Amino acid sequence: MMDKTPSELSGDTQAQILDAATERFRHYGYSKTTMAEVAGDCGMSAGNIYRYFESKSDIGAAVSIAWFEALHHTVRSAISQPGLNPRQKLEAYVLTINRFTVESLQNTPHIQEMVDFLCEERRDLVEGHLDSCHEIVAGILLEGVKCGTFEIPDTATAARAVLNATVRFEYPPLLALSGDTDYEAEARALIALIVDGLRGQPVETTT
Repeated sequence: MMDKTPSELSGDTQAQILDAATERFRHYGYSKTTMAEVAGDCGMSAGNIYRYFESKSDIGAAVSIAWFEALHHTVRSAISQPGLNPRQKLEAYVLTINRFTVESLQNTPHIQEMVDFLCEERRDLVEGHLDSCHEIVAGILLEGVKCGTFEIPDTATAARAVLNATVRFEYPPLLALSGDTDYEAEARALIALIVDGLRGQPVETTT
């Protein structure tokens, strides 16, 4: 068995730190987690952890990036299922992103602290996530235009409107206030309304 390179060993240690931090954030919250506690969970000194991450903010960012990447991968896999038409892909997008976030909310009681952290310290990660969502939805709408399902003069603008309309199914604070809402029924009703609008003539707006 070949020995691991320094780079591989460093990657293993970083992954261990992120796993430990994720568990800490999940059970105790971001604000109550310290670098020393994460280091202790990894069996290393508090000073040693700074060789891999300069601050708790950097760890929080890395954990958030992993979460966003998992979400995007799950959504792309869902809409790539064979046989789905653009309408079904749009529905799959909303349902998948909703289920993923609801599950995260259930498994992470302190997820709101991560949302606050991102909004206050790493808004760039939120914007990157929104850009990825916009790219996914715009791709679905463009496919719908090409096959004649949708009538959209500007898919980029329409995609932003869809994201604004569906944010209620993704944003943790709104989900936390929704109780026992039947998200699937509501999502399907909203998508039906959106699709009906995309099939018709664009509405003129005044400024």
